[in-house]
Formats: sequence, C-alpha cells, structure tokens
Amino acid sequence: MSALDSSTSRRAVLRGLFGGGALLAAGPLLAACGSDDDSSSASAAGLTTVTCQLGWKKFTQFGGHFAALKNGYFTAEGIDAKFVSGGPNIDPVSVVTSGQADIGDANGSDILLSVSKNIPVMAFATIYQSTPNALMSLDSNPVTSLAAMAGKTVGLPTTERPLLSAMLSKAGVDPSTVKMVPVGTDPSILSSKQVDGYIGYGTQQGLSLRQSGVPVTITYFSELGNPDYGNALFATRKTVEGKKDLLTKWLRADRKGWDYFVKNPEEIAQYTWDQYHNETGAVLADEKESAKAAVPLIAGPDTRTHGLMWVDQAAFEKVYDLYKTAGLIDKPVDYAAVVTTDILVGAGATA
Repeated sequence: MSALDSSTSRRAVLRGLFGGGALLAAGPLLAACGSDDDSSSASAAGLTTVTCQLGWKKFTQFGGHFAALKNGYFTAEGIDAKFVSGGPNIDPVSVVTSGQADIGDANGSDILLSVSKNIPVMAFATIYQSTPNALMSLDSNPVTSLAAMAGKTVGLPTTERPLLSAMLSKAGVDPSTVKMVPVGTDPSILSSKQVDGYIGYGTQQGLSLRQSGVPVTITYFSELGNPDYGNALFATRKTVEGKKDLLTKWLRADRKGWDYFVKNPEEIAQYTWDQYHNETGAVLADEKESAKAAVPLIAGPDTRTHGLMWVDQAAFEKVYDLYKTAGLIDKPVDYAAVVTTDILVGAGATA
C-alpha cells in the first residue's frame, strides 16, 4: 500500500481535485453566491454583481480570482464579484446558458464542442494558456507518449475519452488498442498499479502523488500535441455583445489578480487555503506546490506577446482538427462565434 493509500485526508482532497461528467445541479445557484444582505450592501455601494460559475471547487487552481478579491481589484472597477464553487453535478455551460451565472469556465475544447452543437457560448479569455490536463504514469512503468499508450490501460474521466480518442487518432494510434477505463478523482488507482496511465490535472493529482512519495512522470497534454486551453472563461454571446463594458471591467480586475498570483503563488495558495479549506478539504502543502507548478501554464509563451489570459483562434482550430479527425465534429465551425479577443484587448492585453 502506498503512502497515498494510507492517508485518508489526502485521498479525500484528491477525490475533489478534478471534475467530469457533470450535470446541472438542482436549484438556483445564484442563491449560493451570498446572502440578501450581501446583495443589498453591494447595491448600496453602487456595485454591479457579476457571478462566475467555477468549473470545480475553490482550490488554488482558481487563486488569481481570489487574489483579485483579496486586493480589491473588482471593487475598484465597481464590481461585486461572486465565485460559485463547481462540483461533480454542475456543468458550467448549462449554468451560464440558463442565466444562473454571467461567466463560466471550461476547457477550450468543451466550448468548441458546445458551439458546434449550436449552444451560444463564446470564450473571451483563459486562465491556463496550456491545459493542466496531463498523462501520469509511474516512473517504473513510464507512458509518456500517445504511441506508448498502445496496449496499455489508461484511467480517465468519462468526459475526457472523446478528446483522448481524437489525440490518438491524429497521432496514428488506433484508439481501440488502448484500454480506457473510467475513473474518479482519486489517482491511487495509478499508485496501486491498476492502470498504466492516469489522466487528470498534473498540477493537482500528479503533484499530490509526488508529495506522497509516489515517483510519477507527468506529461502535459501540450506535450502530446493538444493545444487546448484550461479553464477558459466564457459567457453567452448575448452577454459578450450586450455587456461588453462590464465584462471588460471584470476581466481587467481579474487579470490583475492573476498577475499577482503569478508573482506570489505561495502567498495566494495560503490565502486560498485559509479561506476555503473547510469547504474543499485541501492540503496546504499540496496547494502551495500546485500554485507554483501552475505558473508556467498560466504565463505561457503567448504572455510575452499578448499578456496574461490570452486566447487565440489558432488553438481552437487545432483542437477542431483533432475532433474532426476522430469524427466527433463533422461540420464547419464559425470561429467568430467561438472566441473573441475584444474584451481582452479592452482589459489591457496586446493584440
């Protein structure tokens, strides 16, 4: 039994680190944003409430949002920013399109698929310029490429299966040669050698395995030919077009928060843990390691040219090509309906 298996608290937090296969939760989510008194106070202060539905719980992967709250960046823009925790039964796309939140986050590929199904959402920024999704394997049995997956058993969330199939097909590997088994968010299935590879967040589960003394190799999806964005921010096209100024103010504040996070990852990991660990069950040491590991994925190569949170149509085109190769999308997509950089530029990014 590994060190991870022997730690109940660590396994509890690992189960909460990665979501998938989500459905819309019952009940209105806006009620979870704050009390009526909070809303009244915000109204009295002349602030406009903007609600963001997170893709998962309030771990340090969302630390830039919380840095913006902590430092008063949203208030300075006249915004009362609300962040609603995600979970296994919450689909941010459904929440946003139903009007229960103004903004959501999802993988860029999820936004692309939604648009291909005529769901009117649009990406306008991204937290991670490279997705934290990664293939993890034990150092004693490394699986570090798509070709190496042939004949192997790989555990992954059900929602990631289509994308992995597309990646394999694009690389010339028959997906049927890979045994894909659905898994939850506890990566001890890898440390116990029930699978050869495990797909999840390298910045979360991968580092937590290492923290537990499990020697694991982390291969990020960008190294496997997938330029997908992680935690891309989106809204409905109606919101993007009708509330452009408000979204620009919100994003201007949020970018400052992520800039602070990049410069002070451990400080914000501590702050996030202080604020939310009773809800998430997070392990502080894991949060600090996760925050540091996230920095190069957040401040990716595009940051040098455009600044933080940049999204590019070219990345969506490459993801589209993956899905088309796998037969998951069979019609053209209007990229003008998928992504806009207007709000980013208005918030201070360089086109």
